[in-house]
Amino acid sequence: MEIELNGEKITLQKKERNVGSEAPAIRLKMLDGVTKVVGMMADKVQVFITLPYSGSLSGEMEKIIAGHKEKAVIYIISSQKLDKNVDPSTSSIEFKDLSLKMGVNVNEQLCAKSVFIINKDGEIVYKEVLGDLESEFDLGAFDSSLDEAIKFKKKGHTHENWMGV
Repeated sequence: MEIELNGEKITLQKKERNVGSEAPAIRLKMLDGVTKVVGMMADKVQVFITLPYSGSLSGEMEKIIAGHKEKAVIYIISSQKLDKNVDPSTSSIEFKDLSLKMGVNVNEQLCAKSVFIINKDGEIVYKEVLGDLESEFDLGAFDSSLDEAIKFKKKGHTHENWMGV
């Protein structure tokens, strides 16, 4: 995948991840100093938001994060320390490992602007990677996709189906 940076096309580094594929396990050191392994199966939906600059987190995105933080784990990973106060237990500036594994690494100093929603089974169910570092996310699509992923109930066999009744 390519993005535009200063009028120049840049190919994002490493493996591109697509909706329907399994999310990789990623070791991530949070701002509170705790190292977590994220991206695998979990008891809550996970969200990775990667941001290139200190001022990249919009107020509208903050509202969506606040509205879903009880039912999903929303990680904010940035190339630079953000201007806004974020939860240090779910935020990191050590972007390189995650950005390479998710296919959104621009270079040693920058990651692309992206959002990934990973369901409880560790599968990517939503992806948005912006074509440049200045554009804004489709917040309506992100909000509704996150709500849908949180509310999703896995259908399995019922006792009656299993018994052949």
